[in-house]
Amino acid sequence: MKTFKEYFENQEDTEAVALMPGGYKPPTKGHFGAFKYMLEDATSGVVVIGNKDRDGITAEQSKAIWDIYAKYMGKPVEVVLAPISPVKSVYDYADDNLDKRVIVGAGAKDEDVKRYAYFEKNPEKYPFVQVVKIPIQEDGISGTKTRALIASDLDKAIEYFVPNELSESDKDAIKSILAA
Repeated sequence: MKTFKEYFENQEDTEAVALMPGGYKPPTKGHFGAFKYMLEDATSGVVVIGNKDRDGITAEQSKAIWDIYAKYMGKPVEVVLAPISPVKSVYDYADDNLDKRVIVGAGAKDEDVKRYAYFEKNPEKYPFVQVVKIPIQEDGISGTKTRALIASDLDKAIEYFVPNELSESDKDAIKSILAA
């Protein structure tokens, strides 16, 4: 029988799920880079999208864009809409998977990390949950500027916020999603 310490140390060799919660209206190349960063230490990932619209961008549009981004991650990725909030969904996922390594992504802003302080305050309940402060990606690309560009010039918006590594057909698909 393994000791708890041996079990925990062997978790590096087992499944690890990266959870990336957020609003993503829309998901930008900064979000894309942040999730790729998260997936480096995971075997799979889950993107959890907030259900509120922002400046005309819907959760469904964000999910459709993340579904395109997922093809470029190199690991299995599931994209889901949060029924209540992305943060609650992360806690629910951790509670439902207490024996699984879970890596929770938090933005570089201090407030994002504080949302997940309960995990660190309760290590006996969540010994396999790790909250990771993600470094700012793409020079802190602005969601506000992205939405303004989408409203005024969709071609410039695509140039600004979509990851360069996407194919032209996937960039066109994103343009169609946002034009709908």
